[in-house]
Amino acid sequence: MSPSHLRAGMLGALLLALTLVGYTVYELILRPRAGFPSDDMAVILAGIDTLRVGHWLKFGYAASLALVSVGLRSRFHAHSPTSIDLALLAGTGAVALLVASGVLGLRLLEEANLFYPANLADARSTILIRVVTQSLQQGGLLLGAWLILLSSLAGLRSRIWPAALHSLGIVAGSLLLASLVLPAPFYALGPLLTIVYAVWLAVQFRRAV
Repeated sequence: MSPSHLRAGMLGALLLALTLVGYTVYELILRPRAGFPSDDMAVILAGIDTLRVGHWLKFGYAASLALVSVGLRSRFHAHSPTSIDLALLAGTGAVALLVASGVLGLRLLEEANLFYPANLADARSTILIRVVTQSLQQGGLLLGAWLILLSSLAGLRSRIWPAALHSLGIVAGSLLLASLVLPAPFYALGPLLTIVYAVWLAVQFRRAV
């Protein structure tokens, strides 16, 4: 168990909490203020800086999951190797999908901005490709949920950290998985509980260093 790995986990957990807070501000304040959701190209291009914030947050989420994965493996692999290995596979997939979604999303915004207003049809077609970025993001979020769920199960078996922390992680991960089918505003329960879980996780990593 390396102290540097535990510090990485602590930083990742804090970054995860901050990223989720950022997403909350983005969805509840920044997007509505910029006129979203909207299919009006003028609104979309006028709010391009706001949309960039959403894509940059994906990189923060990806980095946080990568760092948390390093810390969790260091802490629990000796006790629950199978669960942690599966969790790390999910985390690796989540990082890749979120980075791909962010890169593609930023590129699409740049291309649409170049086409508009001279070529409105191409600008609109480019923006419509956002369904791909949304799908990549959704896949990344679901794999991130599996990372939290599986690592929490491993932590619960190890009995190293408080069972309440891991139980919270199991509930948060399960709600994140269910976010695709939960109606508003209940789909927000998973991210909100994950913020609490991430802060508590950071505290435990700090104590273990």
